[in-house]
Amino acid sequence: MTGDVVAAWMTALRERHVEPLGRPAFLKAVRALSVRYVERRHTLDSRSAIDSAGKRAAFAAFYAPVHFHATQLIVQELRLADGTIDTIVDLGCGTGVAGAAWALSSPERPALTGIDANPWAVDETNWTWRTLGLTGRARRGDIVRTVLRLRQASRRSSGAGTGIALGWAVNELGDDARHTLLPALLDLARRDASILVIEPIARRAAPWWNDWAASFGDLGGLAREWTWEIGATGLADLNREAGFRRESLSARSLSIAGR
Repeated sequence: MTGDVVAAWMTALRERHVEPLGRPAFLKAVRALSVRYVERRHTLDSRSAIDSAGKRAAFAAFYAPVHFHATQLIVQELRLADGTIDTIVDLGCGTGVAGAAWALSSPERPALTGIDANPWAVDETNWTWRTLGLTGRARRGDIVRTVLRLRQASRRSSGAGTGIALGWAVNELGDDARHTLLPALLDLARRDASILVIEPIARRAAPWWNDWAASFGDLGGLAREWTWEIGATGLADLNREAGFRRESLSARSLSIAGR
């Protein structure tokens, strides 16, 4: 059933983003966005990644499915969906795929809340969740302020049953924001929330990673690196059409399983 829902979402993505742009233009945009991520990441922020129709289409219909499948595989391998998760908060939600993948891996479909500063991303997240049959709402907001509010709320009641996802989002924050974010996330973990951070595996994309991994480890969390055959994402044909020679995809994660 879940596989059918995901397949229907992938078809809807093509109709929504690829067909209006045209496949040649879409593939050109995928290649261009890849170059910006890999070669000029220091000039790329969450706004410039989606500041044109072509880049938005590439982000939504190529990179978002890759991130969806990566998150799903990580959640299943780490068994983060085995416990009772009532609510997932998808921070820096982008198109909502990290929260969606976690929710669809859970026996009971949790409610979703999405936070992103970009209005297009908020709209796309809401569309993604509707299309996948999930219950939730995204809104514009600030990641750090949201986590601080969650930490304050957790002081009045346990964070058990809450999952917090940060998929490919922490690396887009400034140093000051990350310094504020980390202890707040760790406090939520101490109050039994489940935390999942996913980032690119390239060290230069996240020089802060080792410090975060050590802090997660102090609470019994896990730092893992992952590699999958690209066929596992269902995007092998599109990957070849875009001119990429890679046979595998990779990511790394930090996680703490709450109650």
